[in-house]
Order: sequence, then structure tokens, then C-alpha cells
Amino acid sequence: MFAVQATYKGKDKRRAEIVRRSAEALSTITDGPAFSVHNVETIVAPITSSESTVAVIMALLSSEQWLISLGCGSTAEEACEYAAVAAKRGPRSLPVTVATPDHEEIYEQAIVDAFVLIAFVLAKRSDQGREATGLMRTGLSQVEAAEELGITKQAMSQRLKAAGWDAENAGWELATRLLVQVSQAL
Repeated sequence: MFAVQATYKGKDKRRAEIVRRSAEALSTITDGPAFSVHNVETIVAPITSSESTVAVIMALLSSEQWLISLGCGSTAEEACEYAAVAAKRGPRSLPVTVATPDHEEIYEQAIVDAFVLIAFVLAKRSDQGREATGLMRTGLSQVEAAEELGITKQAMSQRLKAAGWDAENAGWELATRLLVQVSQAL
């Protein structure tokens, strides 16, 4: 079981509205309870699958406006507790902080490292790259995504390459495998 806790660090004056809308949007990605809002600018939710957990974290990383903490535990309550622990102890220079039962440093550091790499790829992405990879993430083929954007398949391929699509997928797979391993170790 996992839990994601994220605190809005953006400068928008309508932060309560942004946080509420973000919680609603992220709840459509998860396979469990909806995100709840705490203290106006923090959202948290337990998530059962590693794939949904990575999807939520990548969505948060894409906006570059959230401090993200990941907790792992054998129950939803325990995972939420560890997400709160991660939020308190992690350096804020990291894109994601992680806490596990018994402070499993090997897992925690490997998961952090995977998200550091993913965050780097996402931060370098142009708006066109975000648009192209967003379509691919929905399951479209390159040809279908190119048609949707009104560009050639070759132009789509170039956008995906420039956007680091292969690196994103490798990071996605790595983070997912690491979360599966840590959940099996609990």
C-alpha cells in the first residue's frame, strides 16, 4: 500500500481552489479513496497500485508546483503515516521524499533516485513535448497522436525524442518496479 502527500508550493493567490481541483483531478487516476485536502494546501490519498502511484507522482512532478512525499506501508493508515514522516524529514531540494517501515534506506534512496531522473526529464520538456507525450500516455499510437496534433508521424517522432519519451518510459518502469519490490517486502 502506498500514500502520496503533496503540498502546494505555487504562488497563485487562489491556492485553495487549485489544491481542491488538483485533488479532484488526481482522484481520477487512483484506484482507491479520493484525495483529501488537509490544511488548505496539502492533499493526501492512499493508493493500492504501484502504477497509479507513479502516475499520480508524475502528474504532480509535471506541474513543478508541489512538494511530494511518498509513504509505504502494509495498510492505508500506515502508508499515510509514512507519507507524513517523509514530508517532515526529507530535504526539499528533492522532487519526492520517501519513507518506509523500518526506514528501508535501499528502497527509499532507489525510489527517490528514479523520481529525480523523471523530474529532470519532465522539467526539460517543451509545451509541444508535453502535448505529444500526454497523448502517448493516453494509449494512442504515434500515428494516432500525430493525426490528433495535425502533424506528420516523423514530426511526432521528433517531438517525442526531444521530449525524452524513451527516458520517461524507462523512469516510469523503474519507479513502478521499485514500488512493487518495496510493497512485496512489507
